[in-house]
Amino acid sequence: MEAVKSKQVEILELLRNPDTGNALVPENRALVDREVGECFSIRQGIPVILRKDDVFGWNRKSQRGYDLGSSLYDLLYRFNLMNLNKWLAEIAEIMEAKSGDYILETSVGTGQQLLNLKNHGVEGHFFGNDISFGMLKKCLKNLETWDVDAGLVQGNAEALPFGSELFDVVFHVGGFNFFNDKEKAILEMIRVGKPGAKIYLVDESIEFAKPPRWLAWLLPKPNPEVYAPPLIHIPGEMLDIAEYELLERKFWMVAFQKPLA
Repeated sequence: MEAVKSKQVEILELLRNPDTGNALVPENRALVDREVGECFSIRQGIPVILRKDDVFGWNRKSQRGYDLGSSLYDLLYRFNLMNLNKWLAEIAEIMEAKSGDYILETSVGTGQQLLNLKNHGVEGHFFGNDISFGMLKKCLKNLETWDVDAGLVQGNAEALPFGSELFDVVFHVGGFNFFNDKEKAILEMIRVGKPGAKIYLVDESIEFAKPPRWLAWLLPKPNPEVYAPPLIHIPGEMLDIAEYELLERKFWMVAFQKPLA
């Protein structure tokens, strides 16, 4: 329990008001932007740097869906549905993260990818952001069970509630396809990464989205543009841009590096 608390305290020093960029100061079990007087709550130990009006469109639909499904989500991993263990191993093999790195997952969910990194020998300084409070509550419980040290915050991946140039590795797994603004989410990942940071995105491909043949006649065809790897949204000055196919082309992965200067 103490290991989880340590990062949950440390994360307070990294948080910023996503609108003003100002530091947030703990006051009376809340976080305050003293320059503008705005106050953010701390709910069940998790900072909530997210206003109701900040969540709309696809982001709102996703938030509701993940809140509703948070209690069952981990069954996908417990029973290795769709051979997810193989997928986890593929992700960990590609990601260049090492012990001691400051690592942020921008849609942390229930923490399965943090456990995946720990299981592959990475003892980093883990932090997680998510738009769904239901997923974060489950994540916090999981972290205690797994003895994984991580700090969590509820925020929008398209306006991350962190200062700039903080993390050695910034990654996202799942949910990206249906972001309101994919380009903005990528720019935010770049902003919070240190010079030279490694950045990774993973989500379902069009192969995953296709319905089985016996249902294809009944369901609408998925839009290939929705499930396409977001290469067009990555700024041209980024380094070592690479695309990978995971789990027999059911998922894509895009990796790149932020320049040193």
